[in-house]
Amino acid sequence: MEILRVGNLIGEAQMKVSLDVVNFKEEMKRVKQEVAKLGNIGIEERVDYATDTLRQVTPVNTGKARSGWYNEKYKDSNGYLDASIINEVEYIDRLNKGHSKQAPRYFIEQVLVRIGILTPN
Repeated sequence: MEILRVGNLIGEAQMKVSLDVVNFKEEMKRVKQEVAKLGNIGIEERVDYATDTLRQVTPVNTGKARSGWYNEKYKDSNGYLDASIINEVEYIDRLNKGHSKQAPRYFIEQVLVRIGILTPN
């Protein structure tokens, strides 16, 4: 049992609040899961949005590079969401380096920075 003493702004009165935490380890596990859940809010949506945006801004000739975007999402052992945005088309790196006049150099990084997934140096 823990007793917290809280005074009012003037300091004239005090009240006692007592907390009795039952099953402390279970409660800490629940708090950890809740923190992971709150931390994951919005990440999945941002990853989907980034993938869709990359699909839209990727230069197109045959459509292969544009349709090559997908993402994978999974939770780590602590329940935190981890994700990867992937394009396995062999020439996506050349496109990102400015090979096409349809998109600027480093368009991938620009999209990820704008969405807040990547932090500029």
